[in-house]
Amino acid sequence: MKFKFHLFMAFLLTLYYGVSPLKAQERNLIDEAVDSIRKYNYICYYGTDGWGNVPKCWSYTQLLSRHASDKALDSLSRKHPSPVIRAVAGMSLIERKSDLAVPLVFDLLHDKNMFKIGYADVIMHDNVGNFLLEELFRNSFISEHDSLRLVDSLLFSENLGHIERRAKLLKTLPIEEKYYLVVKRMYLEEHDGNALIALARFHREEDTIYVLENLRKYTLSNDDWIYYWYTTLKETAANYHYQNLTDCALLAVAEWPHEQFKALLTKIRDSELYPEIRYDMARLRYFFSALMAYRSPWARDMIEETFEMVKKHPGNPPEDFYHGEGRYSLWYGQCFDRAYELNPDHYFDDLHGKYGRENHMGW
Repeated sequence: MKFKFHLFMAFLLTLYYGVSPLKAQERNLIDEAVDSIRKYNYICYYGTDGWGNVPKCWSYTQLLSRHASDKALDSLSRKHPSPVIRAVAGMSLIERKSDLAVPLVFDLLHDKNMFKIGYADVIMHDNVGNFLLEELFRNSFISEHDSLRLVDSLLFSENLGHIERRAKLLKTLPIEEKYYLVVKRMYLEEHDGNALIALARFHREEDTIYVLENLRKYTLSNDDWIYYWYTTLKETAANYHYQNLTDCALLAVAEWPHEQFKALLTKIRDSELYPEIRYDMARLRYFFSALMAYRSPWARDMIEETFEMVKKHPGNPPEDFYHGEGRYSLWYGQCFDRAYELNPDHYFDDLHGKYGRENHMGW
């Protein structure tokens, strides 16, 4: 009799509060997962910390994914104040291939709040909008129609420079009139270096000023640093979180070898590269790519003169463990070789391998 009474009372409580004990338990598990993920404050992307242990934040991510409904995950991803919770909830929704996933990602493209991701024992950073979009593609969960919508969104919406896909689009953007003003706005209003490179491909005389102004402020300490993802043209190598607008100006010259840029390229070489022996591998590759774009005796002379200057530099030891070559001479040579290999040109065939010899740097 007592059992029936308690069962009846549980039934009445369920009617009164509108929630079953089982649902209440799930709610508690979801809250526990959310609170714990927020406490750890990063996404564990794999079920290992790289040392054979299962990270606790991974367990809580799985807990959230198992117990939260699509609607609950959508709400968390849209409304929760913590970027890491928005990212985890959105990721779980995408992995389920929920109907709510694609609309969610489109709505969160502008979310540029940063958070940490643990890839085993490596910690990296990303923003919510970019992370969820890349997860959408990684899960092969986007239709051709949505891909076309995305292209329009990335090109014609403002302030999406934090999205890696936009940088990739700008690299392959057709030289068509309908894109010219869009690209110009991206550069002028958002200071997007990728847009500067794309703008250079239109070869408009009025735009030389933008390349020139960024070549003039080559010194690192004087540059305005901007956040964006950028992969080197014609290269599938590393992405750079922070990139200098003057690096993009060098790549713009590689797209548009205008006569007006020659004097500043020489100045960069004489006043910046040589005296301090810069060995930023990416910058040096961009510099040599810009020179090779001219495909002229002037470009060959500049390249060979640069190597002679570096070879004689007092900071360049005449011999070390690099087969008797000066360390900086070899590095500069390897950077030229890499630039050549990314965009081979028979005009410079005889210079390839002349200074870099063998790659000892592992890149």
